[in-house]
Amino acid sequence: MFGRIFACSLILASALHLGADTPSASTLPPLNELRDLLRKHVRDLSEAELDAAATQALLQRVQGRILEPNETVNEESDAAAIADKRVFDPGCLYVRIGQVSLGLGPQLAAVLRDTNLVSSSRGLILDLRFAGGTDYAGAANAANLLVSPETPILDWGEGIVRGSPKESTFDLPVTVLVNHATHGAAEAFAAALRSANVGLVIGNRTAGKAAVYQELPLANGRRLRLATARVRAGENQILGPEGVQPDIAVRVGPEQERAYLSDPYTAITSSSNDPSTTNQVVGTIQIRRRVTEADLVRQRRAVNEGVAISNVPPATTAEAPKVIRDPVLGRALDLIKGLAVLQPAKP
Repeated sequence: MFGRIFACSLILASALHLGADTPSASTLPPLNELRDLLRKHVRDLSEAELDAAATQALLQRVQGRILEPNETVNEESDAAAIADKRVFDPGCLYVRIGQVSLGLGPQLAAVLRDTNLVSSSRGLILDLRFAGGTDYAGAANAANLLVSPETPILDWGEGIVRGSPKESTFDLPVTVLVNHATHGAAEAFAAALRSANVGLVIGNRTAGKAAVYQELPLANGRRLRLATARVRAGENQILGPEGVQPDIAVRVGPEQERAYLSDPYTAITSSSNDPSTTNQVVGTIQIRRRVTEADLVRQRRAVNEGVAISNVPPATTAEAPKVIRDPVLGRALDLIKGLAVLQPAKP
């Protein structure tokens, strides 16, 4: 039975133009005509199976799902709008966004005004991995900080928001890090920056949940949750269930990425016996003090003078540079470093 329902779902989904190459609505036959043909030519197809197939196709079309009476969907979190900010050498400003909310714009604006962070920066990295939110106005306001005036940003069913006039625009390279857990307003933020030719998206495709949702009661006590308004980035880029596809794809598992967010210098190894197992964290990189030529001279002098080497203090405390192990962040840093070589240095 499942196979017949699935086959009918594919047929009806095509009729509801869910695919990329489906015909326009004006060229499709009436739904009743399709139902009659299916009943006539698909053996043992009941009316209940047809209804189930049509329901599945419709739910897919509106990004809908059926909620149980006590089931709740909360796409907001307690995460801060900006969860972390730092500068990675050489001059790469990194901002990790915990949640896209109405407070993100003012907080991001404060970061971009901080001369201690921006003065020597060669580029901006916005990390949206695991970020979400439902405040599309917050996404538009944050994107407005980085786009030119009159640039189309977002439309979530209330009219398109465009870039506002500003004294100066942010003119450094921008990279946006995303993964499968980037959802809702965070997806819209990433798509808006790319549509405005401001940011390059790096990582895994996003969750495909950028839409305005509404819950409606059903007769059996359950609720229908469906997307009542699509979100569009730029002029008319519809954000659908397929999510935002990265410009540079870097595949990393969710557990590894969570470890990297805690410590981008963490070393992770994968199991060679079972390729299906996820990689495991084996510990942070240990930094050893580098022995310099001055240390060797001091030790040689101590030997000549009869002093124990263990009692000779080091001449320097130089350390080997840390290595970024997060592959997504590393790709963004490499990109910004490469672009910095091609552009003139700041005065």
